[in-house]
Amino acid sequence: MKIIKTEMTRILKDKTRSIAAGRETITAVMTELHAQVVNALGRAALGSWDSYYLAELVRTLEEHMETYGARAKTALSGLLDDMWAAGTGMVDSALALGGMYTGFRISTSSIEALKNYSNGYLEKLFGDTWHSMKAEINLGILGAQTPQQVAQAIGIAMDEGIFKHSLLRGETITQTEMGRIFSTATQARMDEAAEYVPGLEKQWIHAGHPREPRLTHVMADGQHVPVKEPFLIGGVQMMYPRDPRAPIAEVIHCGCDHIPYHPRWEQTKKEAEYGSDRTKAA
Repeated sequence: MKIIKTEMTRILKDKTRSIAAGRETITAVMTELHAQVVNALGRAALGSWDSYYLAELVRTLEEHMETYGARAKTALSGLLDDMWAAGTGMVDSALALGGMYTGFRISTSSIEALKNYSNGYLEKLFGDTWHSMKAEINLGILGAQTPQQVAQAIGIAMDEGIFKHSLLRGETITQTEMGRIFSTATQARMDEAAEYVPGLEKQWIHAGHPREPRLTHVMADGQHVPVKEPFLIGGVQMMYPRDPRAPIAEVIHCGCDHIPYHPRWEQTKKEAEYGSDRTKAA
């Protein structure tokens, strides 16, 4: 039915826009952290590199890392809640438009485990960033003669290496985890629906790639299988796009989706086209 396809397309476009906004949110947190680090280095350069000032600099930077790391996790948590609602809502909308039962309700208890899983990536990101910053501070102190030279050396390392890399990682984590929870929620909703809607299937949709599409994902476009069976993507079994059990190479930067599919919708479409043809013939 065209109306079902149109509604799911609308929801998927909203999902894509939400992920883009989510990336911007995490980027804003990282950018503000960068500004705080630069400010702390500037103030530290006015002092001396004795044990007191060094300890003070490290303490200040560590506080910034903890503060902004917590902010990033809180932001991502809210974004994931929105994605869960969008994923389940897409299934409900499709079934309702198809005149099928939608009175079931799935438990949301699993969302907290999923959020902890996703936030673990952010924790590692900020942990790795802090480790790199401390290493640069120590190297700078050992290799420079004045506080100003130390601050300049560390600042260059932050701009050209540490933060540039961290920003890219932050964007990748946000995009992947928001997409993952959307697909997980969609799958969970379809698992429940399959108990009430005989013949319900799911369909793989290749929705593009920010860099270079995976040929196996492109070839899988349109593939549909029973809800509780995996897709076969280039020889890899995946229950849904960004399945956490799939190899990491099949997950990172994946922009694919999967949607509800029912043969009855195709039959209704064919009947409508047949009726139209008969009308023209008459």
